[in-house]
Amino acid sequence: MAATQKLVKDIIDSKTGETASKRRKGAKNSETAAKVALMKLKMRANGDKSLPQMERIYFQVFLPKGSKEKSKPMFFCQQWSIGRVIDFAASLASLKNDNNKLTPKKLRLCHSTSGEALPLDHILQTWIAKADCPLYNGGNIILEYLNDEERFLKNVDSYLE
Repeated sequence: MAATQKLVKDIIDSKTGETASKRRKGAKNSETAAKVALMKLKMRANGDKSLPQMERIYFQVFLPKGSKEKSKPMFFCQQWSIGRVIDFAASLASLKNDNNKLTPKKLRLCHSTSGEALPLDHILQTWIAKADCPLYNGGNIILEYLNDEERFLKNVDSYLE
């Protein structure tokens, strides 16, 4: 129960950048709304069903521009590398993934707040525990095709609309 409360608090803290008019009034309502949002995401999420519940991390994954779908709810193992998360998400969303070939554009996982392309060799858990600009269980991430020299995604807000 304490772990769930921490996750809910993290989700609420991630939403503090919203304007006051968009947020619900009162701490109890916003806490309940965050719990409901995470529960709905968990109900619809796709992923490796053999993963234990305690190792799962849930995200709303926004797919590359031009994809059939805008986003998909997915879950991954916290111990996976960012590269493995990209490969798994690409297979779930039926996206072309040529990251192992010499192509100009490769599929990258980007932070939904900063737009930063996450390094492929990092572990997902390190980005969840990161002090500044962490990823949250139930939060958003973006998959997009980027050139090798691109480190940041432009127009992050256009994905989240």
